[in-house]
Amino acid sequence: MKGNIFGIFFTILSGVLVVLIVLAYGRSDKLPPEFRFTALNLTYGSETTDKDLLAGINAYDSKDGDLTSRIVVEKVVLNRDQETAVVYYAVADFSGNVTKQSRVFPADIKDIDNNGDAVDVMEDGLFPDMLMGETLESDRDNSADASSNGNSLED
Repeated sequence: MKGNIFGIFFTILSGVLVVLIVLAYGRSDKLPPEFRFTALNLTYGSETTDKDLLAGINAYDSKDGDLTSRIVVEKVVLNRDQETAVVYYAVADFSGNVTKQSRVFPADIKDIDNNGDAVDVMEDGLFPDMLMGETLESDRDNSADASSNGNSLED
């Protein structure tokens, strides 16, 4: 008799839990936020910051409202042939729904090439005065002094 009562109790409890889960899922926010762009007269260059790229863009969600402060710039891809920069944006609402959009700006490729990081110049942070394959004039003087004293630099 006790076994039947426990079985009936757990069956009813399981049914109530299933109903609560279905209700909670039905009320959850499943709609992603949306972007709203306004015209922006911007040319992407070496001095362009994320703050500049975020001007003229807003994000709204039907449940959470204004999400503009949560917009991030994911990446910027330069198209050197067409002299454009494609900026990728993303925003997430408080329920975890994500929206991604991109926007194309004209790019000043000459400015980016002239003021950007030079790829072929390398500096060694530990030994900034050390030159590959060359000896500094002061090193030659020190080794000459060490040789005349009978000492070597390897000691």
